[in-house]
Amino acid sequence: MVIGQQEQVSEELLSARFTIDPDRLAARGRSLQLLLLHRRCAGCWGTIIQEPGGGMAIDVDEHLERIANHCSLSPEFIQSDMPSMEAAFRVLLSNGRKPMTLQAIYETLRERWSNPTNPRTPPPDKLYRMLLADTFYGITQLAEVKGK
Repeated sequence: MVIGQQEQVSEELLSARFTIDPDRLAARGRSLQLLLLHRRCAGCWGTIIQEPGGGMAIDVDEHLERIANHCSLSPEFIQSDMPSMEAAFRVLLSNGRKPMTLQAIYETLRERWSNPTNPRTPPPDKLYRMLLADTFYGITQLAEVKGK
């Protein structure tokens, strides 16, 4: 009976959905716009520095679209030497505004962040706790709708 309960909890855990919440960041006095500006790729910076205010006038939606469709495709976007929460944040950014399951985040981290000599992706239960405890990136778990 215990094994069945553990499998059920694991399945529920893996299906937990996460997203980036601009309101959560704003409540902490942080700017999603500034976080996104600093996650743009080197190729974007040539045009960004020519923008009024050095890119501070670019809105969040434009940053998110460009990051998801351009910057995140670069192999340098997620590097194995960056902290795990930064890598998880970038995984979420690469998906645009769409929420991701814990399983999808975990699998993407294993593919893009870990490497064969350093397979350091936290196990799903630890990754789940890390994402829940986030106070820097605005990562939040979406509430599941009952009756699905």
